[in-house]
Amino acid sequence: MEKIHKVGIFFGVLFTALGVVLLARIDVNYFWITLLLLFGFLFEFGVLGKGAGRFIPAGIFIVIGVVLLLCSVFGYDKMSYLWPMFVFAPGFGLFQAYLASKKRNLLRAASILLIISAVFFVGIFFKIGWARVLFGFILVGLGISILVKSFGRKSE
Repeated sequence: MEKIHKVGIFFGVLFTALGVVLLARIDVNYFWITLLLLFGFLFEFGVLGKGAGRFIPAGIFIVIGVVLLLCSVFGYDKMSYLWPMFVFAPGFGLFQAYLASKKRNLLRAASILLIISAVFFVGIFFKIGWARVLFGFILVGLGISILVKSFGRKSE
C-alpha cells in the first residue's frame, strides 16, 4: 500500500508541474529543469529510493537542475564559469549520503570530488594560470602518499 501511495504522489506532482508549465506558458527549457529538480527533491525526501543511497542521485539532480536554471535565466554563456558544478554534483550527493550513513569511504570519495571542483573554481574565477600547477602538485602528493602507504603495508 505504501508503494502505491508514493507512486501516486510522484505522478500527482509530475502532472501538476506539467499543467502549471502549460498554463503559464513557461518555456520548455524551464520544464525540463523543473523535472530535474522535481526528481532531485523526490529522491531527497524519500519518495523515490530508500536508505542513504538515495541522496546521491538527489544531490546530482538538484545541483545540475540549479546550474541549468541559472543558465536559463542568465544565459548559457555562464556555463564557462559553472562547469565545475558537474564535478561538484556527485560530490555533493556523496557527502549527503555520508551524513546519512557515516560511512568513511563515502566521505573520502565526496572529499576528492569537492576538492577537485574547488580547484577548478579557483582556476576559473580568479583566472589563475598556476591552478594547473597547483592541481598537479596536489595529484603528485596524493599519488606519493598512496604509494608510501602501499609499500608500508605488510602483505598477509
